[in-house]
Amino acid sequence: MLRFSAFMGKSKLDISYEIDFDLVAINANIKEYRLAWFLNKTFGWNLAKMDNIELSFKGNRELIISNFLYRTEYQTYRLIKNRAADSKDQMNAFNAFIIPELRNFDYFIMMESESEAFDLKAFISEIKQISFVQFAVIMDANTLKSKDNLIF
Repeated sequence: MLRFSAFMGKSKLDISYEIDFDLVAINANIKEYRLAWFLNKTFGWNLAKMDNIELSFKGNRELIISNFLYRTEYQTYRLIKNRAADSKDQMNAFNAFIIPELRNFDYFIMMESESEAFDLKAFISEIKQISFVQFAVIMDANTLKSKDNLIF
């Protein structure tokens, strides 16, 4: 939804997005490429490393996030690391999280599916079977304060 309002010479543009994906938060003390490999092996996916996601903030600061993607005809799976990756430009980068209110989680899997038959609870159960995964939970992205960081 797009809304434009003007007060006393100042303009404000309010934009709200519809979150149309499921979000799974994961604690796993492992490098992202290894987690991607185990997810590929467990679910028969083909998560591939994509370009890092770069988010710009006030003060000319950047947040660089590691990103893996697997897409089928009806489904999209994206593995993202919560903590920012190291940046070549240390002056403009900062050590932050894509979802700061969930800083206790290491990774997120964003899942878009056109299929109603996808069993999210069974999916979580299978993730929890991976030996180095300490915890996995379904999150409601609509309730997150920084949900806009997940739209790219």
